[in-house]
Amino acid sequence: MGVTEDLVERGRAGEASGACLCEAADGALRLAVLLRPGVPMGHLMGTRPVCALGALDALRVKSPAATLAWPGDVVLVDGDGHATSELCRLNVHAGTGEAGMFAVCEATCAGLLSEKDAEPLARAICARVDAWAADVRAGRGAAGPLAPILSEFFDDLALMGREASVVYPNGRVAAAGTLTAVDVWGRATVHLADGRELVISPEQASLR
Repeated sequence: MGVTEDLVERGRAGEASGACLCEAADGALRLAVLLRPGVPMGHLMGTRPVCALGALDALRVKSPAATLAWPGDVVLVDGDGHATSELCRLNVHAGTGEAGMFAVCEATCAGLLSEKDAEPLARAICARVDAWAADVRAGRGAAGPLAPILSEFFDDLALMGREASVVYPNGRVAAAGTLTAVDVWGRATVHLADGRELVISPEQASLR
């Protein structure tokens, strides 16, 4: 059982928010963080981009050129805004158990290989999620789960206003165009060469 699966089981059993596990694998650090944001179920889908902002906070300390790739990964970019390498791939697994709903953020980060690196990363992710959850509970997420962080998320997307390929989970390129917007539900709008606009959800594809 890997760290993510282990923490999901612990989440179902009532483990407290902030618990984390990590392991070094394939030249990278894999970190799992247990989160209990206490937001409506429909808002849990916003957890990944929030976690990505937290990971970005931590990784920019070592890599100032780090930025975001939609829907929620951290990448390095060159002077033209093109991603040169992936620093941290994030996924979020939601569940429910004895203590209610929870999420486990899984972060696989290239070049980070020790628990010393994992601790500030976990803290930064938890801090972002806690602040976002407080905003949602205060009503600032009424328009949609990303409303409290959308402006910052938008500004940190490397491909915003640039050419992007829409890539299915199987690796096939579905379309290419210009990333023009992200909405409060995390959906990206890509303007195609023929004038059409393609709206995609994080579950459908990624942008590269």
